[in-house]
Amino acid sequence: MSQPLRRMPTTRGTLLMTDEPAPRLERAAWGAILAGGLVGVALMVPLVLIWRGMEARLAEHGDPALALLPLLALAGGGWSAASLSGAVRRRAAALHGVGVWALLLVPVTGLAIFAPEVLERAVPGLAEMARAANGELVLGVLALAGLFAAMLGGRLAAPRL
Repeated sequence: MSQPLRRMPTTRGTLLMTDEPAPRLERAAWGAILAGGLVGVALMVPLVLIWRGMEARLAEHGDPALALLPLLALAGGGWSAASLSGAVRRRAAALHGVGVWALLLVPVTGLAIFAPEVLERAVPGLAEMARAANGELVLGVLALAGLFAAMLGGRLAAPRL
């Protein structure tokens, strides 16, 4: 006896499925995670340039709000990774965003340790925040906020079932 088919929207189109439960395991699309990381970095460049242009007119150099721009870039990277992966479930889509966060956290941490002047040139005021009282706490909170921004971006890309 054949089972009736139903339509299930995905980020890549529509699937025809039976009412049988879908397998629990969805594989990570590493190409999508890499592309999401590249999109996140690419989004960061215009955001920083726009911020610097506004900052020159509005406020003094080194505004700590500039450190929040990576959150937008990570959300965009997580969204694009989940969209490109074709993830059907929200959890799988969010985990693609986590992959983007992890992929970008490694080089940023490496820059912070081995070449802080490069990171300071990209995000002015970040080194000043790290030297301030409880600087590690602030940077840790920003890193976790980036994790949640990337997860949220991934979840927003998942289809609403």
